[in-house]
Amino acid sequence: MLGFPLVLGLLVRPSLAGLCLGLAALAFFLARPPLRRVLNGQRDILQIRALLMFGGFAAAFGGLALWLSGPRILIPLALAAPLVFLALRADLQRAVRSLAVELAAQGAFAGLAAAILTAGGSSLPEAGRAWLLVTLVGGANLAHVRRLLGHAHHLAQGELDRRRVPVHVLHLLLIGVSALLLAPRGVAGLVWTGWAGLLYLRALVPYRPTPARTLGWREGGLSVLGLLLLWRALL
Repeated sequence: MLGFPLVLGLLVRPSLAGLCLGLAALAFFLARPPLRRVLNGQRDILQIRALLMFGGFAAAFGGLALWLSGPRILIPLALAAPLVFLALRADLQRAVRSLAVELAAQGAFAGLAAAILTAGGSSLPEAGRAWLLVTLVGGANLAHVRRLLGHAHHLAQGELDRRRVPVHVLHLLLIGVSALLLAPRGVAGLVWTGWAGLLYLRALVPYRPTPARTLGWREGGLSVLGLLLLWRALL
């Protein structure tokens, strides 16, 4: 969820400011476990040191990114802040990861791609387009994997039917947005739109039991290929 938008942003608009922003986001992400433990009362010296270290890295790299790129990067970061807060609150409370919470987290991570693009000189509409597409890609994949896990855990048919609805909705939204925003831009946009259609067809295949490791490698490989195709389409 973090790697896809971070790498995509740096591929589309490579810059030192974007790299610093990505490192700040990574440090912030790694600060979550010690922060959760400290807030839950586990205030031993190792947890506090880890929190201070990662928090310090996040502040230092974030400040450097702001200095290099100027205040424009604050716009996508400010827009992503409510999503970050919602996802972080659920994580700190160890709340059950509903699709809504996971979509909020995906939207927050996708905001990082928009901020990195902005730091690299992209216009706000370009950054917003990337934000929307990355959110929909991640959301569609999340819904697909949640459906597979529901089958693997032998959930009731009613719950499986409910999990199937966002699979259709998010994939169709991804295809529609891709056709509207990227397909008219050339061959790379058409290829990406076709890829989005293939992802939907993949999600329609009836469930077959698959080892977790196989599923992880398969979905990871598809994500890497999708990353490269989306990168070319956004150039």
